[in-house]
Amino acid sequence: MLELIIACAIPYPFLTPDTLNEYIECREIQYKVSAVEEHIELIVDEFGLDKALIPLLIIYCESSGRENAINYNKNGTTDRGLFQFNDKTWAWLKPKLKITTTPFNKIVATKVAKWLMINDGLHHWNASRKCWDYDNKN
Repeated sequence: MLELIIACAIPYPFLTPDTLNEYIECREIQYKVSAVEEHIELIVDEFGLDKALIPLLIIYCESSGRENAINYNKNGTTDRGLFQFNDKTWAWLKPKLKITTTPFNKIVATKVAKWLMINDGLHHWNASRKCWDYDNKN
């Protein structure tokens, strides 16, 4: 399934500086997606094949694919799970979405991430944007 999400072809007949950079970027994306390969089926099932890349890259950049990842922030809050939901975000969403579990539940966390992406955008993952947002790299 990885091949369906991201495939990097060597430009033919010649690699140029422009096509070489695109190829290198593609291979970097391919590496990140393969590092979270165990979550591909879940993400594709929830987001669809055509929209799976960004959530997979966010998972790689936020938690390296570790469902039980915990990170402590300087402001005293904690980020948890695959998508590294912040305590404040999770507390805001719990009553709104009737969540009864923790961000460590990867199925619920994936559904919540999808809801956030559709209804509130990608800004919740701005801290790792340089890692996953290839459209806006400088």
